Amino acid sequence: MSKKNVVVFDFDGTLTSHDTFIAFSCHAFGKVRFAFALLQAFPWLLLWKTGVLKGGDAKRRLYSILYKGKKKVDILNKSKTFNPKYRKDIQDILARHKKEGATVYIITASLDLWMEEIRRQLGVNVICTHTSTDSDGILDGKFSTPNCHGEEKIRRLKESETEPFFLTVYGDEPEGGDASLFKMADVCHQV
Repeated sequence: MSKKNVVVFDFDGTLTSHDTFIAFSCHAFGKVRFAFALLQAFPWLLLWKTGVLKGGDAKRRLYSILYKGKKKVDILNKSKTFNPKYRKDIQDILARHKKEGATVYIITASLDLWMEEIRRQLGVNVICTHTSTDSDGILDGKFSTPNCHGEEKIRRLKESETEPFFLTVYGDEPEGGDASLFKMADVCHQV
């Protein structure tokens, strides 16, 4: 019996040509508000860049400054008009794998706030970082899952795929956030 064919794509810098946290935040709030949030988060971003703080912690802080107190439904509505800059060559590869019958995933640290719409548009499985809300659907500035980066990508994939599988991975950071997936993969493509 042959193994299931699973194909995983990273999102930011692999399927897209840019960081979608920045692009979506500018889309949702405007460039001026995003720049102001960067100034507010500067101490945490500096600690991250100097190696004192993990990137996920700096991301959580910037996320909280921008999104805390907003209605999740309003942000999800913004995602319907968000157009990430897809890399056409990689998008074509994704479509080919789908057509061939592979189980295709995007596994990314990007947030569910826009990745749910990406999942719907591309018709693939998405594993991402999830946000949390209070009982009224107001974003509380926290994540309800760990930041989906590094080893967390592997853990979450293994939760979704419990039977043995043949893994093909497309990513842009073989020494960074995609390293764990690259180590686990049967076939790797650095793009």
